[in-house]
Amino acid sequence: MKKIFLVLLLLIPISVNALNININGEVKEGQEIQGSSVLLGNYVENNSKVAGLDMTLGNTIKYDGESEYLLSVGNNIEVNGTVKNDGFIFGNVVNFNENSVIERDLLVLANNVTISGTIKKDVTIYAATVTINGNIENLNIKANEIIIEGANVNNLSYNEDAIIEINDSQINTTNLTEKIASEITIQEKIMNFIYNLGGILVIFLALYLAAPKLFKKIENNNNNIKVLNLFSMFGFGALSLILIPIIFILLLTIAFCIPLAILLLILYVLAIWLSSIFTGYLLGYIIWTKLIKKENNPLLIGLVGIVALNLLGIVPIIGALITLISIMIGMGVILQQFKRDK
Repeated sequence: MKKIFLVLLLLIPISVNALNININGEVKEGQEIQGSSVLLGNYVENNSKVAGLDMTLGNTIKYDGESEYLLSVGNNIEVNGTVKNDGFIFGNVVNFNENSVIERDLLVLANNVTISGTIKKDVTIYAATVTINGNIENLNIKANEIIIEGANVNNLSYNEDAIIEINDSQINTTNLTEKIASEITIQEKIMNFIYNLGGILVIFLALYLAAPKLFKKIENNNNNIKVLNLFSMFGFGALSLILIPIIFILLLTIAFCIPLAILLLILYVLAIWLSSIFTGYLLGYIIWTKLIKKENNPLLIGLVGIVALNLLGIVPIIGALITLISIMIGMGVILQQFKRDK
């Protein structure tokens, strides 16, 4: 985990218009920011008031600020502040202290989770161990062990194979959900997700630094993107996934074309590998222009889109389909870059 963040510290650019970025081994931030913020470091103490997305990545994170949206990825995360909309937390040990308030929804993927604060709408937790002693409207837990003590929960849902202990708590309704598959533990799933997400972000940041004009071209080509454009990219991407292996096999049958066939195969594998990054960036651009509607920040657009795409990819049943579609659209985006500009 520390290696991922070390690479992130080396790769992320320091200045982007309308976006606050602070990178250091130890970060202590406390200011009013009219826009979004990205903080990265080994130890991050965040006391800022952010009128946008507050993104924090680090080994140890202490959040005492106020923001519209909160995204934190780290090893040890402590939340004391207020989030006016939604929160997304991914880590090892996550603690929401008594003063923490989430005005809308919260998603937490971690090993150990403790919530003592107030979450006013829906909370979804995937963890090994969960301790609840706060105030929550709707609580959905997937965990091995659950402790609810001194809590006030309106609606509680949890997997039927969880070990649960409830003491001195007010719970209005309870619902049991399906058992968790035993082949892969929740902790393993969470850590795999975090490592995969961190690796993809590192690759995106490296690619962004190496070829910033490439992402600007993606924005220009999709300035007025429509559903038909997405179907077109999906179609070309799906076609390339089928035709390129056929062309590879045909080239192998011609002796002097074998080196070309090997090169084609390498490019094909590389394109598939990078496809989710381009799809994520396109998704981030759509979210940014249609929902956030602020001045474009390529770095933040990519981070938002890639995180959103990976979250969609873990949704049961449809996650695998979304991943496949993202590969096809990503291939279409790559092919789109070879078109001549008008």
